[in-house]
Amino acid sequence: MTITLCGTDFHELFEEVNQSSKIADDFSEFETILKYPKRLGEGYCRVLQLRPGLDLFIFDHVVSRDLRITSSDREHSIELGFVIAGQWKWNHRSWNDHTFLSPGTHFLFGSGICPGGTSEHSAHEHRLLLTIEFEPQLLGTLVTGQPESLPECLEPLIGDSNQFTHFCTGTTTIAMQSVLQHILNCPYEGLTKRMYLEGKVLELMALQFSQLLMDKKPRSLSDTRSLRSDEIDRIHHARMLLGQNLDSPPSVLDLARQVGVNRRKLNEGFRLVLGTTPFGYVRDRRLEQARQLLSDPDISIEQVAARVGYANRGNFAAAFRKKFGINPKAFQLQRRKEI
Repeated sequence: MTITLCGTDFHELFEEVNQSSKIADDFSEFETILKYPKRLGEGYCRVLQLRPGLDLFIFDHVVSRDLRITSSDREHSIELGFVIAGQWKWNHRSWNDHTFLSPGTHFLFGSGICPGGTSEHSAHEHRLLLTIEFEPQLLGTLVTGQPESLPECLEPLIGDSNQFTHFCTGTTTIAMQSVLQHILNCPYEGLTKRMYLEGKVLELMALQFSQLLMDKKPRSLSDTRSLRSDEIDRIHHARMLLGQNLDSPPSVLDLARQVGVNRRKLNEGFRLVLGTTPFGYVRDRRLEQARQLLSDPDISIEQVAARVGYANRGNFAAAFRKKFGINPKAFQLQRRKEI
């Protein structure tokens, strides 16, 4: 049974759970860890205030039942987001469009009015998302040294109270993945941690701006409008079938037949809706599985590689490093230190 909450109730539930149980890091007054409400699942949200107007959020949770959260139009600051694990799906009423993001994709919201809609969370699916929020004035200060001055390529990010926010998505590059891993596995504490994370966040912002705006090759919501709504549903059905058969996925041709589209439309739909190919989706999901398996100290890298379909350890290590920016062995050692 699906739990449905409005955005206000969801945030009030978070505040109620954490009102008397906020956990502050003893060495970093700028960091707060908010527990995920047990009524909904398990996990946390880490909030790190790096400087006035610049906040880092790390969401890491699993919901126990399907969850649907509805929201109304609202004012929005600039937000950058990176999907590391789990599937993220939004339905924006005012844009009359669906957004579906899988691991290895990122998004960018400008300031202005964010249209209301519905976000959906699947039960028992691990979700890990990193977002950065900052005020428009800070962007001008960072780029040009003047709060009100921006280069033309960044102007779409600044909207007024009567405009819908600019929104676009892209594929997380190897360089971005490396920075994300540095942030998630920060080796410092206290003031040094704050300085280190701020530097990494600014590096991540520069990489994303370069890809989405300065290269002028963003993949926006309007891209999916070349697909009919029933075709988008078929793409999501195909994604679900692949997710259910990661050990022995169907061929692209067989998958297309199962969901009722031709091979070209299936490949086009995966590219527009999910930002990858059917093969790329399977590969990414398998590597996500590998990352979770490597958290178990009793399993070897060879066993993990075999479990996710790699007969050769070297090929597995190369694929893992390309996606996450770290070798499987180094990642496993980091996880063992945390346990």
